[in-house]
Amino acid sequence: MSFRHALWKDARREMRGKEGVQAGLVLVGLFFVVFLFAHGDLSREPAAAAVVLWVPIVFAAAAVAGRGFAAEADRGTLDLLRSAPAPLVVHGVSRTLIDLAIGAIVMAGTVVLARFLFNVPVSVPLLVLLLVALVGIIVVGSIAGALASQARARELLLPILMVPLLAPLLLGGVRATLVLLDDRGSQSWGPAVMVLVGYDLVMAGLAWLLWPIVLEGD
Repeated sequence: MSFRHALWKDARREMRGKEGVQAGLVLVGLFFVVFLFAHGDLSREPAAAAVVLWVPIVFAAAAVAGRGFAAEADRGTLDLLRSAPAPLVVHGVSRTLIDLAIGAIVMAGTVVLARFLFNVPVSVPLLVLLLVALVGIIVVGSIAGALASQARARELLLPILMVPLLAPLLLGGVRATLVLLDDRGSQSWGPAVMVLVGYDLVMAGLAWLLWPIVLEGD
């Protein structure tokens, strides 16, 4: 099995079931329904606007990334993946790319709803920032989801694994978002994006090394 076949397998499964997209968008929708009871126009409230953008993206993307190998474990197909004639890293990278595509759809839905429901000012730099951050969230979420997939309390284990690893990304990303929403110029957010790009590269490298170990199982 080549990387192309593994990617097509995962993509076909998602297109057939659409469970990932549906679950992510439902979480985003529920968050916005609750938030509508407390807030209206957030164009002049950068802190609340940052919350509206980041909370649904982080939680929905984590849920999407966490369910990939959990579904494989529930179906009992992890052993088949391990015995397939392909390096285990192929399955990890394939699953991560599919989760990233689903996460991008969820992020787009979040941005559109935030713009029209709360009048959150959306700019190209903000979209770039969120997309760069999404890559790191999905990479960490996919590897953490694979680690937790065969645990009995995987719903509890997943955030325990993810939150400490995502702390640098969330700290830099939220601060840069506040700068962009507060309209204090474009000079201050550039270094934050570079930090997030560095974070993504480091996590992607670690994931590449860890996928064979994580998917090998016991």
